[in-house]
Amino acid sequence: MTPPDLLTEWARLLMASLREAGLRDVVLSPGSRSTPFAWAALRDPGLRCRAIIDERSAGFFAVGHARMTGEPVLLVSTSGSAAANYFPALVEAAEAAVPVLVLTADRPLEFQRAAAPQTIDQVKLYGDHVRAYLDLGTPDPDPRMLRALPRLAAQAMLTARSPVPGPVHLNARARKPLEPLTGDPGSGLRGTVDALIEGAPSAAPAVAGPDPGAIESLVEACRRSPRGLIVCGPAAP
Repeated sequence: MTPPDLLTEWARLLMASLREAGLRDVVLSPGSRSTPFAWAALRDPGLRCRAIIDERSAGFFAVGHARMTGEPVLLVSTSGSAAANYFPALVEAAEAAVPVLVLTADRPLEFQRAAAPQTIDQVKLYGDHVRAYLDLGTPDPDPRMLRALPRLAAQAMLTARSPVPGPVHLNARARKPLEPLTGDPGSGLRGTVDALIEGAPSAAPAVAGPDPGAIESLVEACRRSPRGLIVCGPAAP
C-alpha cells in the first residue's frame, strides 16, 4: 500500500467534517500550499466547487452567493499575500451579516520571519472583521489531534451562521504538501479518518423567531392604521 500523505488525509477529514456540518459550496483559488484542500474538496461528492483565480474576485463572489442563498460559502486560498486579498469582501460580509468561511493555507512556524516565500503572519489576519479565528495547527497523525478537527469544523459552521451570521477564519499550517508519510501507517490513518468522518457532528444553527407579543402589536397597529407605511429591509430603522 502506498503510504498516505498526512496532509491529504487531514484535508479530507476537514472538508468532510465541514460538509457534515452543513457546508455545500466551496470557492477555490489556486496555490501549491492549498492544493491538498482543493483536492479534498473536489473529491467530496457533497461539495459544489468553483475555481476563481483572483482571490479578491473570489471573495466577493462568495459573499454574493452566501447572501443570495443564506448558506455559508467556504473560500480556500494559499498562503501569504493571496489570503490578504479576501479582506475587502470579509469586511462587507461582517457588516452585512453574511456567513462566509475562509480557509487559508499557511507555512509552519519555522518559516516565519525567515524570508521564506509567500510567508506572512496569518494569525488573526482579518482582525475584528471575523466572528472567530480558529487555528487548525499543523497536521498530526495522533488520533487525539485528528478528533479535534470535526469539532472545530462544526464550531466554525455554527459561528458563521448564528447568532449573528458573519465570516469565520480557519488557518491551517502545512510543511510539505503531498509528501507521503514515512514508514507504513497506511490503513491505520485512513481507517481513523474514515471513522471520524462517519461520526462527524452536524451543526444546526439556532433559528431566531419573532416575539409573539411583537407580532400581536404589529397586527393591532395595522388594524388601527389602514393607510400606514411599513418600512422593512436590512437598513430599516
